[in-house]
Amino acid sequence: MGLYTPPWRALCRLEHVCPSRVRIWKTRTVRRGGGTEQEGAPSVTDKDSTWLRGDNYRTRLWTSPGVRDKLSGYQTRALCCCTHRRQGASTDCGRVLQGTACGHVRVLRRSISDTSCSRTRPPWNVMFFGTDDFALECLKILDKSRKCSKTQEEVVGRLEVVSLPSLLPKGLPVANYASDKGIPFHEWPDIGACDHFDVGVVASFGRLLSEDLILKFPYGILNVHPSLLPRWRGPAPLIHTVLNGDETTGVTIMQIRPKRFDVGPIVMQEAFPVPPKCTSKELEAVLSKQGAEMLISVFKDLPERLRTVVEQPREGVTFAPKISAATSCIRWSEQTPEQIIRLERAIGFAMPLQAVWNGAPIKLLDFVEVPDFLITSDFPRFPGSIQYLSASQIIAVCCKDGWVGIRSVKLRKKMSAKDFYNGYLHPWFVKTTDIPLEECRFYTLHLPPKSKTPKRRSVSNIGC
Repeated sequence: MGLYTPPWRALCRLEHVCPSRVRIWKTRTVRRGGGTEQEGAPSVTDKDSTWLRGDNYRTRLWTSPGVRDKLSGYQTRALCCCTHRRQGASTDCGRVLQGTACGHVRVLRRSISDTSCSRTRPPWNVMFFGTDDFALECLKILDKSRKCSKTQEEVVGRLEVVSLPSLLPKGLPVANYASDKGIPFHEWPDIGACDHFDVGVVASFGRLLSEDLILKFPYGILNVHPSLLPRWRGPAPLIHTVLNGDETTGVTIMQIRPKRFDVGPIVMQEAFPVPPKCTSKELEAVLSKQGAEMLISVFKDLPERLRTVVEQPREGVTFAPKISAATSCIRWSEQTPEQIIRLERAIGFAMPLQAVWNGAPIKLLDFVEVPDFLITSDFPRFPGSIQYLSASQIIAVCCKDGWVGIRSVKLRKKMSAKDFYNGYLHPWFVKTTDIPLEECRFYTLHLPPKSKTPKRRSVSNIGC
């Protein structure tokens, strides 16, 4: 045989398996006597195909001559007989192997004999995936947790960072922090070697991770998500929380699953009230700290937390897609004052709200509430009509079911409401330009649909 070692013989060296998940896949079926059977083995039942969970599994080679003969000539990633010792229950590997003679048995949590990667308690070796300010808080607390004093338990051992390439002059917050603190940094999709990491952490990363990559980590990859899943699945949960006026939000730590965002089982979840009149950036600051603390709490007892995960309910699923420039265009006849103000609180940090003035786009800033009694009774009340309130120095704009106030605008340059009135709404200006009074109003800006450009095919199988 020379230096070649058969895969099944190498498995004899395995003595311990970290909390693992075994599943059966790629089994072939053949027709025999009008029926469908597994080739060389009994058919696989639904029970046999389910995920098997547990801790402290003992791995050994299945030495049954019949099974070994049937598996001859087929590659198997891992062949294990898993005996679950909790409450005296056991999982007979013979039953699991039924129907897999022409297939494979795959261990979702990697079986490792190397003691450096088969930890059952902290400190954990962590690979962190993130980009923005929300992710930065998680990275900071992970970095702090590996520099604990002698009186505190060290939760994180080795730490490396993966972030996205950026064209911004200032770069991304996570990448900047890693560079400043000397934390090893990788630019996606090049993530370096991850053979010596126990667990991955994702926060505001925005990329699907392949199953092969998830399998590289014995404890899988955890995601810190700022919502009460399954509500607000997607890339913009904070924006949609404020936009829809939710009174309660939260943070969910879940396990990553391939191919779809935010569908994995829940490891830990906590609810928090939404501060009144807060912006999405203010809410991000609150939830990022809460999420970071929850992540450390999970890491302190990671194996037990992973044994007690809960699948997400099928009811109450909502989605939080990315916002576009069209979202910032105010629809005066359709949106109420409350909805417009919430829209600014939700997306104002990224893009100001927009309208059309005298045929040109105008950006509207600093929205406030306007009581209806301040509006002159004989003033025209059609969507977009404008009235200047000199006492409070704001521009009142008519919308659905009321009026909304604006303190400043940007038309070529930023100006206050008073300056805008003197330059464009003063009776002298209206008289000299011969603009009818009904035309002195804001219109809805209609942006052309964004043209779809072919995207580069993303890397689906990331190796380490």
